[in-house]
Amino acid sequence: MNVALRRATLMVCVLAGALALAVALVVARDASAAPPEPFTDSFTVDDVCDFPVLLEATGKTKGIELPGGRFISVNPGFRVTVTNEEEPTHQITYVVTGAAHVTELDSGELLVVFTGRNLLFDPSYGMLLTMGRFTQVIDLESGAATPPEGKGRVIDVCERLG
Repeated sequence: MNVALRRATLMVCVLAGALALAVALVVARDASAAPPEPFTDSFTVDDVCDFPVLLEATGKTKGIELPGGRFISVNPGFRVTVTNEEEPTHQITYVVTGAAHVTELDSGELLVVFTGRNLLFDPSYGMLLTMGRFTQVIDLESGAATPPEGKGRVIDVCERLG
């Protein structure tokens, strides 16, 4: 799986990725009663900090289809350990149990409203831990995301790992 697809997958799962989004959009409505599924993944991203970052995610995740082509991704017990691969002792584990409320726009882009604690990252703004209510738009074709905007606390993870 390429880094861009893995980044998108983890974003939606952690945030509260494109793979989880695709799965949630095709899941039948009656499957929404099922409990969250275990999720484990790890991969390295090279383009969000000044050094490669290893992400190791564990927890549970579930996509719930809503009326109007919307869905919500919930992530109970979700944790992500981020490690500076150039300085492996620089490692932080975050609890990221937030939710991602996703709506497809007429343009084909996604409007995502993140609530709670979420780990967001993109080469355009780096890697951020957000706590509160933040929104961003994601272009599914390019994988590009606007910087998150909203109310709450933001922690620059790259700065903490440096």
